[in-house]
Order: sequence, then structure tokens, then C-alpha cells
Amino acid sequence: MSELLNKPTLTFIAFVACPILGLVTAVMGLVMIFTDNVVMGVVFLVVLTQVFIFGGLWATLKRKSLTEDSSGQ
Repeated sequence: MSELLNKPTLTFIAFVACPILGLVTAVMGLVMIFTDNVVMGVVFLVVLTQVFIFGGLWATLKRKSLTEDSSGQ
């Protein structure tokens, strides 16, 4: 599993995938709220958006720890 979490993969997850998915879920949550689907909109905003935010933070911290290692990957 450590082969899958190398520095380029973590960079992609931290700086591309999680921010885009977090933005998309936040917009979808707001659209759901504005179209009178309040419960699912709040779930999107509170749960799913936070998952992508914390996923991006986790990938950033993991990438930072790999960068500080002497091996690098």
C-alpha cells in the first residue's frame, strides 16, 4: 500500500482531487438547499465537503512527511 501513496499520488490528491471534489460537493449542497431539498443539501455541505477537506489535509501532511524523509519516496 505504501507504493500507492508515493509523493506524486499524494500531491495529486492534496492539490487537485480533494479541492475539486470539495468544491463540487459544496456547490451541489447549495443547489440542493436552493431547490428545497434542504436535508440532503445540509448532508452534502456538512458531511461530504468535510470529508474532502480533511482528506486533502491528510494527504498534504502525509506528503510533507514523505518529503522530509531521506528516501523521498
